[in-house]
Amino acid sequence: MTTATRYNEAHFKTYNKFSKDHTKDILKESTYYNYLGDATSFLSNITDISLLSIKSKKQLKSLLEDNYGLIALTLKTTAHSKTSDSWRKLRRALVVSYKAAGLSNLASDLHSISNPVSVSERSHNTKKSRRLIKVTDEIFSEMYENRMDAGDADSLALMTLGQKIGIRPSEAKRLELIESKDNEITIKVHGSKKTLLGEKVKSKSRGLDRTLTVTHSEAIERALETVRDIDDNRIKSAQMRMHRASRKIWFDSEKHFCLYSLRYTFGSNLKRQLYSTEGGRIVAAAVMGHKNTSSISSYGNYRSGRIGIDLPQVDLETVEQVKDDIGDRFQKGRGKYFDVGEAIRKREYVKKDLEPEFSL
Repeated sequence: MTTATRYNEAHFKTYNKFSKDHTKDILKESTYYNYLGDATSFLSNITDISLLSIKSKKQLKSLLEDNYGLIALTLKTTAHSKTSDSWRKLRRALVVSYKAAGLSNLASDLHSISNPVSVSERSHNTKKSRRLIKVTDEIFSEMYENRMDAGDADSLALMTLGQKIGIRPSEAKRLELIESKDNEITIKVHGSKKTLLGEKVKSKSRGLDRTLTVTHSEAIERALETVRDIDDNRIKSAQMRMHRASRKIWFDSEKHFCLYSLRYTFGSNLKRQLYSTEGGRIVAAAVMGHKNTSSISSYGNYRSGRIGIDLPQVDLETVEQVKDDIGDRFQKGRGKYFDVGEAIRKREYVKKDLEPEFSL
C-alpha cells in the first residue's frame, strides 16, 4: 500500500475495527487507507514531524490533540488555494484520521468546520479549465480520422460512445448490451460514481445506473464489441493517446480535446433540447447518470447545445430516482419548467446566504 511509507498503520484502528466502531462511516477499505495517507501527509507538512517517527498509539493521540488548533486553522487557510471538492476531501481525511486515532470528539469539531471562502472566490480545477467543452462536427471528424489512421480501435470506440450516449470514460467497462434491433440498440450503463454507501443503500448513491435506447448504427455496434473486455489501463492509455494527438493537431490552442469534451457537448445538447420542457431537467439528469438535477450544471451550456441531435431515451425507473434539487432550491414543483438562469439572477433560491452552483 502506497500510504504505508508515510505512517505506521498499527497506530490507527484497522479498517474492520473502524467500520465496527463507526457504522455511519461506510467506506471502502482502499478509501479508508487513502484518507489516512492524505491526512498524515498533511499533518507531517504542517507539524514538521514525520509520522513514521511516532512510536505508539498514545504518542499519535497526543500529537493530534496538541496540534488540533494548528490543524483546524491550517485547514481553513488552505480553503483559499483548494477547489471546493479538494478542500472537502481533505477535511474528510482529517475527520477519518481523528476517528481512527480514537478522537471522535475532535473529529466532530473538524467536521463542523465550514469552508470559509465564498464560492465565487474559491480556486477552480485548472485541469478541467484546459478541457475543450464544445466539440464541433469538424473537431470530432479530425480527431476521429487521426485515430483511425493510427489504428486506435479503443479511442474510436470511446469517442463513439461518448458522442452517442455521453458516458463517463470509466463507464465504458460497465456497459451491457440489452437488445439490438434493426432500428435501435438498448444499453445498460452501470454508473461509476458510486461509493460503498451508495452500493449498499440505493437512495444514498451519488450516481445512477441507467438503461439507454439509441438509434441503431454499425458504429455503436463496433464500439460495444471493442469495449466488451476493456479495463482501466486501456481506457487511460487511449485517453493519453488522444491527449497527445490533440496537442499535435491543435498545437496553438489553450483548450484540448478529451473524452470529457464529448460529455460536456452531450450535456449541452440535452439542456438545449430538454430544459424548456416539463420534466426536462430530470430526464437530462437521468440520461447523464446523475442523482440530482443540479449535477448537470457542470456539463455544457444551454446556448451552445444543438437542436435536432439524436438523443437517447432513458428508462422510467432511472428517471424516478432523480432528485430535483434545483426545483427544491427554487421552491418549484418536481420537474416544473422555469427559467433557472433568470431565477439565479433574481436570487430567488431558498437559501439566500448561499450562492447556488448551478449554471445553464
